[in-house]
Parts: sequence; structure tokens; C-alpha cells
Amino acid sequence: MMYNTFTTGLVATLLAGAQIASAHIEMSFPPPFRSKFNPNADPGSIDYSMTAPLKDTGADYPCKGYHVDFGTASGKSTATFVPGQTYNMTTAGTASHGGGSCQLSLSYDKGASFTVIESYIGNCPLAGKYDFTIPTDTQAGEAIFAWTWHNRIGNREMYMNCAPVTIAANNKRGVATTAFSTRPQIFVANIGNGCKTDENFDVQYPQPGPNVVEASGAPVKGPEGSCGASAPAGNPGSGSGSGSSASSVAAAPVTTSAPAQTSAAAGGNPGGIFITVPSDGPSQGGIFLPSATDIVNAPSSSAAAVVSSASVSAPAVAITTQAPVQTTLQSITKPSTTVVVSAPAPIATGTSPDNGTGNGSAAGAYAVGAACTSEGAWNCIAGSSFQRCASGTWSTVMQLSAGTSCSAGESAQLKMIAKKHLGNGPSLVATRGVTATLTSPTKFFN
Repeated sequence: MMYNTFTTGLVATLLAGAQIASAHIEMSFPPPFRSKFNPNADPGSIDYSMTAPLKDTGADYPCKGYHVDFGTASGKSTATFVPGQTYNMTTAGTASHGGGSCQLSLSYDKGASFTVIESYIGNCPLAGKYDFTIPTDTQAGEAIFAWTWHNRIGNREMYMNCAPVTIAANNKRGVATTAFSTRPQIFVANIGNGCKTDENFDVQYPQPGPNVVEASGAPVKGPEGSCGASAPAGNPGSGSGSGSSASSVAAAPVTTSAPAQTSAAAGGNPGGIFITVPSDGPSQGGIFLPSATDIVNAPSSSAAAVVSSASVSAPAVAITTQAPVQTTLQSITKPSTTVVVSAPAPIATGTSPDNGTGNGSAAGAYAVGAACTSEGAWNCIAGSSFQRCASGTWSTVMQLSAGTSCSAGESAQLKMIAKKHLGNGPSLVATRGVTATLTSPTKFFN
């Protein structure tokens, strides 16, 4: 009898250990950073606990911290996708916690933001294989592909695996019904950010995006707490265009249902200085340039122009920026070659804006849920964390990943900075979008 009791206890212990070892789910394709499925992973850094969730403090968000391998030998691309084509994402593991909801997303800024391309609401990841389509207007280049999952049963957790992928060029792609730049950011909860999902329910994502698969009969419920709404993030231009001739944008109102974007990826760097002039809302006065130092290829046109009474003291360049919901775009051109221009934010004539789009909060972070009027504005706190104005309130403060920082203050774009030295040449400080600072104006390095 004692033998049977001991044997029973031993078997139970072994079974429990086996369950822990095989617990949870992990993405198997595309192969994630430091995954046993990744042929490029450094054998000494493989995470055999890839199925574990993110820390409840959010300390390893995003990607369990493994996105730092992006651009290294162990972080080489593990899959190639073509815009407009359909593929499948696969998972491995048996403990699916009764299901939940999942999202697939892409990051073009080394993990600072993730744009949703597919949402699965309910019973995910029970199937083990999920089809998704790369949006037709997805930018060609290297990106981080992410799978996120919020489980139905068990501890309130968030799972996230990330893989390095290549988005191929597709010259025959059609017109996107929803612009990539207007797609939402991924939903983040259960990692100490003030947003929680309820147990025994599959979370109903507040902003799932246009591509949604909803499970029939699944118990769904919205999140609780200071979750805010996922705000659109622009698809950064590649900066690889030649911009051989000047182009112009008609000075007429452009009304869109979501932020519109001009991008260097659409056909080279356009000529001229593009200035966004708000046509609606408060603080109508003034002409505002982005608060960034930009390097682009400007045209060699001999034309010159003056906008209102604003004075631009630096040589003219092409500045790519996102337009608000309703904007009037105007184009002016000045002679230039490849140059560096520093534009303080804001440079204005007339009245100054009072809607939170200026240089930002010198005091640091806003209280979570505090009212804001500049939808989509970013607030960089001390260069190490950030929050965003979404649905009229400030989001929770999120920490930046290791090795990156941001330009402190409040602005329309989050200026991410990651220093990299290019051989014997000048140092390049790359920022989010098509924003960069080069210590020498003689050459531009992609």
C-alpha cells in the first residue's frame, strides 16, 4: 500500500512536470527570434520556455525582449511574404487555456510599434494554423512579424512571439481598401499597463482592424481598466527613392476618414517642403513643420517660394509627414541638394497651437486617462518611455525597448533613436518614419 501511494505520488509529480514543460502555446511559423524552430538562432541563446507568457510587469514587452536580435546574424529573416498574398501562421503546444483572442502584426521600427494586419476574436489558438493576408500596400523591406494572444482560462496573461521577416516588393499589387497607415496598433493588456481581460471570456478587441475572423458562439467581452483605443501608426517610408524631379501637391482640402500619409516609399522622395496647415479644429493660425531633423534628397529646381509670413532659414528639403483627419496640403520648392535641415517644433506665424501638438509636456508623463485633444499625439518621457493620446485620453506609460530612446516631449510622431556607427563614415541616428540625423551632410546612408 505504501508502494502504491509512493508510485501514485511519483506519477502525479511526473505528469505535472510534463504538463508544465509542454504548457502554453508558441508560434512555430514564421520561426521567432531565439526559437528552437529558427535555423538562424544562436544555439546558446535558444529559449526553450518560448511558450511562457510575457512578464506581468511588462518588463520584457515586446517580443520577450528578443527583438534586439533584429538585424543581426541570429536575427536574419526566416520568411518572405508578398503583399496581397495569403499565408498561414502556425503554433505548437497543447495548453491553449480554452482559447482566447489573437492578433498578427508588423513592425517597421524595430519593435517600437506594431500595426495589426489580422485579428482572431474567439477560440484562438485552438486551430493551430491561421490564414492571413499581407495588405496590398505593405511596405517592402525587413520587418518584425508578431503573434499576440490573450488567453480565456487561467491567469490573466499576454503571450507574444516575434519573427524577423522580409516583405517583398510587388509591382502588380492592387489598391488597398484600407491604408496600412490607418490600421490600429496591437491590443496590450495584462502586463501592468492598467488594462485587463476577464477570465472565462475571449477578449473583444476595441480596435481589431479591417481583417477580422470571429469565432461563432465564443464568449466574448471587452477589456477593463485604462485600455484606451489602439491608435493608427504610420507605415514608415523606406527612404530609398531617388526623387529625380520635383513634384507638387495641390493646395486643396483633403478629407479622409483616417489619417492620410505621404510617403517616400510611394515613388521616391518628392520635391519641395510639405507643410500641414490645419483646416479644422482649434488654433487655426500658423504654419507648422515637424519637430525633427530630416535628411532627404531635395530637387535641384531653381524656383523659390514664401509661405505666408513664415521664414524658413534652412535649405528646402522634402519632409514627409502624416496629415490629420482633415488637412490642406501645400507645396513649396526651394533650390537644394542633399542637405540637413533642423526644424524646431513648431515654427509658426499667427497664433500658436494650444491643442497639445507642440513640443510637449516639460513636466513628463500625463496621468493615465487624463483628457487630451490632439488625437494620435505622442508624449516621450525622459527619452525612455512614452504614452499616446487615444480616444481623447492619455494612455498608460510604456517603457521603450533596450538600446532605443525617444526625443523627449510631445509631438505628432514618436521619434525613436537607435545609434549605429557605419564603418569609418559618419554616425547615423535613425528615427521612426523617414526621420534621421547625419553628422555629415555630404552623404546619405540607407
